[in-house]
Amino acid sequence: MRTNLRRAMFASLTGGLVVVAVGWGGAPRTVHGAGGDAPGTGACTTTMTGPHTGTLSLSSPGTTTCLNNANQNGAITVSSGAALSVINSTVTGAITSTSTAPFTFCNSKTVQGAISVASSKGFVLIGGGPDGATTCGPNSVDGAITVNSNTGGVEVGGNTTSGAITVSNNVAPTNGAPIEDAATEVEGNHDGGKLTCSGNTPVPTNDGSANTVSGARSGQTCASGTF
Repeated sequence: MRTNLRRAMFASLTGGLVVVAVGWGGAPRTVHGAGGDAPGTGACTTTMTGPHTGTLSLSSPGTTTCLNNANQNGAITVSSGAALSVINSTVTGAITSTSTAPFTFCNSKTVQGAISVASSKGFVLIGGGPDGATTCGPNSVDGAITVNSNTGGVEVGGNTTSGAITVSNNVAPTNGAPIEDAATEVEGNHDGGKLTCSGNTPVPTNDGSANTVSGARSGQTCASGTF
């Protein structure tokens, strides 16, 4: 697969950044986590470090943009089969992904920015669980976390948020190893707003690590005070 990766090309448009690249060269894969909360995003086709000011619009199918030790001052939108991996970084602004590709957000934080991930067919990893084997550190999210209608596995774990956590209509994969990747996991979060779960198949699990919730709890397993 790596032989098909090509160097990304950047174009600055209207104060933002549009990443254009040729990457996987086909439809996005369904990628499950490899265990221990391992990211499902593939090899980086573009890596950003240090400060950057301006919005990011990522829309090239088969590419993976990685923010590693970066300070991104501007909102990020992801679509059309592009993948985003954010590690050890700060994003000032919202992150919105409607891409079918995997999504990773680990050991990072947002400032005045919610995270919304919808329609991914790959593994969506937003913070790792509290177990010692995790490879994805906890996040601080200055806003809400919303994961909706994803089908490649979802993990929302160990995050501290100022807003609600909403988990809806996710369909977990029914095969793959380890088994934890075949579930929607919401575990060990410190939720500054409401915790709402609805329409997920199967129902979410907290993998034995309860969430603390400042607001109301509602829907499926998330309605329980011990979830």
